[in-house]
Amino acid sequence: MSRHGRKRPFPTAFWISMLAVAVLLLGLGGLFSSWKSRRLAELEAGSGTTLLSQGVMEFAERGDGPAVVVIHGSPGGYDQGLVYGKELIRRGFRVLSVSRPGYLRTPLATGATFAEQADAISELLTQRGIMVCSVMGISEGSDCALQLASRHPEQVSSLILLSPPGESLGFSPIASIGYRLFHDLTGDVGCWLLSLRAAWSPRKLFAEMMGIASSLRPSGREAIASFVMRDPDQQAFLKQLALSVTPLSPREHGIINDNAELKDIPPALSLRIRCPLLALTGEHATATPYETLRKRFSSIPGSRLEVIPEVGHILPVGPQFSRSWDGIASFLKAPPLADRTR
Repeated sequence: MSRHGRKRPFPTAFWISMLAVAVLLLGLGGLFSSWKSRRLAELEAGSGTTLLSQGVMEFAERGDGPAVVVIHGSPGGYDQGLVYGKELIRRGFRVLSVSRPGYLRTPLATGATFAEQADAISELLTQRGIMVCSVMGISEGSDCALQLASRHPEQVSSLILLSPPGESLGFSPIASIGYRLFHDLTGDVGCWLLSLRAAWSPRKLFAEMMGIASSLRPSGREAIASFVMRDPDQQAFLKQLALSVTPLSPREHGIINDNAELKDIPPALSLRIRCPLLALTGEHATATPYETLRKRFSSIPGSRLEVIPEVGHILPVGPQFSRSWDGIASFLKAPPLADRTR
């Protein structure tokens, strides 16, 4: 204070700094809003919706050939199914990818349980004129795929699961992989930053993705990231996979619902799986370890469990990428015979 008891005014430099910060924040806010609007418009343009007896379901259809329904994990949506479906389309398949209830433009009211979701997909298949198809379940979407094969066996010729849950989460505070990602990304702003990293620093992002639900050491993650950077197909796969969780807000209800449903999944023995089943897991996957999956699926006649070496939860990726997709395509085109009399 001056000797007359008055406060000295803030210097001009202070006000200029505050104005610069305000302008910067407004600019960043505008960039974020623009990104989110564009992303939502892209998602809407890439899919359609249809009215089923249970409610509205969003879907996208690409390619020609034998039909494969791809059921996404968490977080996800039809866009994530298309990321995996792209490799199937290259190998001569027609892909139908859905947004499960609670994700993107499919309301949760269409079906909260995995059984209800399976019934809705079954009706969608009939509506699209697909009488029989193969089914691919991704991570948390695997139990919906299992329910579809169990409840509607006449529609499912073969079933393949990538990193499926091996057991219930139980009612402890443990959260699903999708819910943990939902928490760690801190909303749509976090998703925007993720999209910037995918564009500007993909190698570092890929290495971090290899650590999701994985016991891979940092050197192993870096090795996979380096390999991916030399393969344009794998770069596109992982970049698009990262973007398939963005933005989070239109996926929130599905993520939370999946976390609740996965607390108590039915034992495989209670499911009537009549078609050939192939489950794939990574050697270093911590959420879907081999022994846990073996215990869950060994009771299903005709089931097969394979481990992809040197990877974690996200697969296929790394040196086995093309070979794994070729094997998946071969299984879907000519699955081994299974017991269809149970």
